[in-house]
Amino acid sequence: MNSRFSFYQEMSIDGKPTAKAEEILCSAIQKVQALFVPPVLPFDWTCAVKYKFEDIPYGGLTNRGKVRLNPRGLTEWTVVHELAHAWDAANDWLISDIMRRETRSGFPSRWLHKLFPEKKIFWYHVGSPPAPCGIDKNFSAREDFAEALTAYTFPEEAYRRAAKKGYPYEANGFTHFHQTPRGRFIQSILNNG
Repeated sequence: MNSRFSFYQEMSIDGKPTAKAEEILCSAIQKVQALFVPPVLPFDWTCAVKYKFEDIPYGGLTNRGKVRLNPRGLTEWTVVHELAHAWDAANDWLISDIMRRETRSGFPSRWLHKLFPEKKIFWYHVGSPPAPCGIDKNFSAREDFAEALTAYTFPEEAYRRAAKKGYPYEANGFTHFHQTPRGRFIQSILNNG
């Protein structure tokens, strides 16, 4: 691994990543670490996670303590999104649940959503809008939090994605993700741990 990323020798990276995928992973981790007030040290919770590069049908998948990333087409957006899931999982999914409650979000009827996943009326209700980049049938409290942390990290990209999907922030009176209820929630947890 490139010496400029030497502090990542402490964390476990399995699989055979490309040099570019390693660089994207390291850069994204540094961006997340820098968000915390005060910034966290290089050997923090992100180093307790095992990272594995593998050919999977998604950009990334996460469960408690393990982030799996597809090195093909990997972006910092994907890495930060998966790191948010890892952070949430390490806290028994409480962060996403607290954000769901604070934004008054959730499913109007979970069983109807499962029966009719294509019907927008049964999709996840965003409570205090806007969602970071819009919603779809797979959106949930966990996805909401992961997208919120990612949008907080990359607010210009989030703004562009939301507008492209037909969910412009201006429709809810905002011009920047950090101004939104979710942006303020993320700022609060970054400041208060």
